[in-house]
Amino acid sequence: MGKTNWKTRAVTAAVVTGLMGFAAHADESQSKQEQEQMKQGKAVGEAAAKRVQYVGKLAVFNNRQIEMAKLAEEQASDPRVKEFATKLRQDHEKSQETLRTWAQTKKMQVSALSDSSQTSEDATGTGGSGVQQGYKEKMKGSGEKLGKAIDTKNEELSKLREKQGPEFDKAFLTRITQDQKKGMEILKEGRKEYKNDAGFLALLSDTETTVSSNETQAKELEKQIKK
Repeated sequence: MGKTNWKTRAVTAAVVTGLMGFAAHADESQSKQEQEQMKQGKAVGEAAAKRVQYVGKLAVFNNRQIEMAKLAEEQASDPRVKEFATKLRQDHEKSQETLRTWAQTKKMQVSALSDSSQTSEDATGTGGSGVQQGYKEKMKGSGEKLGKAIDTKNEELSKLREKQGPEFDKAFLTRITQDQKKGMEILKEGRKEYKNDAGFLALLSDTETTVSSNETQAKELEKQIKK
């Protein structure tokens, strides 16, 4: 009887040990699965943050052109420059509104699309903890970068505002020509990065056409004024 009990206890112990091993293996598998989900979530969050940062950069560019154009509408001495400034403002207001509408459809909040004086950016619907972690890590420092871009724009506006007459006209056209080149670089960056997003790519292509046209017109006006 003692032997039977011993054997029974031995079998029971073996079963229990086996179950514990299975449970440990299940926990390990679950942990690996969770880790993979976290990794994938972080990648999604980082991609979302990268898109928000890019849209913010494009929005700041539009805001910059709009404010420069408004100043020229008030201060330019040459009627041709005033007329160009009006076109420039309208073009970038349209581009900004298109970008804002697109961002709204994606439930994306980008401060530069609503108020150029703000320095924070955010996106809604970022999902689980992995996504949120990836998003937050990627967004670190973006507020400071936006703030610096706004400060630079304000400084350049102040310097431009100090000029008068033909000197202002020339300085404005030079500034806009340089800005449009930078804008083209931003747009090419986006077209390369988001080439598989047909809707966003179409938005960027339309803006690129507008920017290219304004760059050409600014250069032509600059030549005419120098004569």
